[in-house]
Amino acid sequence: MTSESLLNTILDNISDAIVTIDAKGIVHSMNSTVEDMFGYSESELVGSNVSLLMGEPYRDMHDSYIINYLTTGQTKVIGKSRELEALRKNGEVFEIELFVHDIGVDHEHRFLGIIRDISERKHMDRVKSEFISTVSHELRTPLTSIKGALGMINSGVLGQLPDKAKRMVELAHNNTERLILLVNDLLDMEKIQAGKMNLQMEQVNLTAIVKESIAMNQTYASNLKVSLALEDSPPDYFVFADSSRMSQVMANLISNAAKYSPAGDVVRINIAADDDFIKVSVSDNGRGIPPEYHSKIFQKFSQLDASDSRQKGGTGLGLNITKAIVEHHGGRIDFFSEVNHGATFYFKIPAWQPKQQEESLPLMTNVTAPRKKIAGRVLVLEDDRDIAKLLALMLEQQNFLVTTCSTAAQAKNVLQTEKFDVMTVDLRLPDQDGLSLVRELRRNEQTKELPIVIVSAEAGIAQQNNLTSSLRVIDWIEKPISQERLFNSINSAVRGKPAKILYIEDDADLTQMMSTLLGDVITIVSAETVNQAKYLLEEESFDLVILDIGLPDGTGLDLLPLMKNQLSLIPVIIFSGENITAEVLTKVDAALIKSQVSNEELIKTITNLLKVTPK
Repeated sequence: MTSESLLNTILDNISDAIVTIDAKGIVHSMNSTVEDMFGYSESELVGSNVSLLMGEPYRDMHDSYIINYLTTGQTKVIGKSRELEALRKNGEVFEIELFVHDIGVDHEHRFLGIIRDISERKHMDRVKSEFISTVSHELRTPLTSIKGALGMINSGVLGQLPDKAKRMVELAHNNTERLILLVNDLLDMEKIQAGKMNLQMEQVNLTAIVKESIAMNQTYASNLKVSLALEDSPPDYFVFADSSRMSQVMANLISNAAKYSPAGDVVRINIAADDDFIKVSVSDNGRGIPPEYHSKIFQKFSQLDASDSRQKGGTGLGLNITKAIVEHHGGRIDFFSEVNHGATFYFKIPAWQPKQQEESLPLMTNVTAPRKKIAGRVLVLEDDRDIAKLLALMLEQQNFLVTTCSTAAQAKNVLQTEKFDVMTVDLRLPDQDGLSLVRELRRNEQTKELPIVIVSAEAGIAQQNNLTSSLRVIDWIEKPISQERLFNSINSAVRGKPAKILYIEDDADLTQMMSTLLGDVITIVSAETVNQAKYLLEEESFDLVILDIGLPDGTGLDLLPLMKNQLSLIPVIIFSGENITAEVLTKVDAALIKSQVSNEELIKTITNLLKVTPK
């Protein structure tokens, strides 16, 4: 066999399709894989333009790419790999990876195209992505219900249990936590592999995070009869980081150290400056890591031996995920260990340097400045234009959204179409007496509960007539206006009312758990679908919206544009089993991942936005 025939045999047995074309895009040669991949025989394809193998818009663009390269020398395609869609003879569109090289022959431009069919790989990627999305929603949602319910029972808020029952509940709660850890680790690993780890970068106090992590993991360590200690009294060290991810790193390192420590031992945590980095180390006095495992310790599913996962628990993913998080922060993680003398794991991330961090911010994160949260909506009814402007200015300085009207008729029209948290009324109006207007509003179903503050030069006289109780006026403020008293009255009206939450969630068990968790102070209105939520948002007013992403008739994110005009007024929390992108995070007030948040954290987030105290 000649060297040429040997080469042709090799080319015909390569799984990639290989095509050569000239400067006009005409095919000169092809290997046999082209026919298998595209369905064209050699006689059909050779002599034709290679754009025959391309779908739109690539077919129309192909010749211009070649012309641009030949005239300018700019390599938009040449020498690079690209993913695009190709077209089989039967009309089927499929995904390929294309490599194009300039292989000049006899002083003429010839181009070699190597085509790899990646349609099966892309299909598997989509299947995997859909599976991960399903796992996120279908596992995290019921786990959140189970975890929340067991947490409430275990805490005693629903009544005390007999000792045997309490032990069973604790057992179920602990195993739920283990299952949640496994699910979260698997999903985190998938995000890392797909390059989709979103970091919400900001200046954070790493010392505070370390201290909080020690406090949060103290119970876990105590159950293993191990204590945690922060060495020295470190100052506040600031870094540019995602605080939740840093907490995850600390939790992984501390729990590992506690898990492998002998009973009665102390896990020591240290934080210190190290040149331009902040270094955090976690040390234990356990059995140490044998040298043969040093190279494997950060690999996925790494355990020192087969019995570790059964005896010590865990997924074997924690250190792999921790390493990825640290490296995404521009840091590094490592350890040193001696058999029977424990191990010290440490990581370093860059210290906070404002100028450098600001320059790198656009490359690292899509974080935008938080929206100013509106304190409430106020309708000001005042016929004196200057006083109306003064009231509006005073209230807007305190983040209230103000609408002004100069007549009773205007106010009544506005109240028919808009919702307000409180209304101020002047007693002397050009078209109606202020007190008669208040009486009229109290007879109207829409406004009978609307808090009203009288602001008038005659407020004192009216108040003497004992009208406060009968008209349910919360305060009477005389002109000239006391700014402090006005703020106090408006704030008490806005914050004194029962909080009302729209909870958009298709899992009935989770809705029931949320209602029980929040107590009597907060009223929950539930919607199971996007359409139900749309109707409720149009018909009722709410103090907070809690939103799941995965809903039976679409994505909950479709509701954000509907609420766009209200987002500055109504706080929105995404509470979902699905991952939340940085872009979405800029449009809401908080985002919580199901199964990753405790009952206490959930309540704290909700009540902070509502400014209420749950019973």
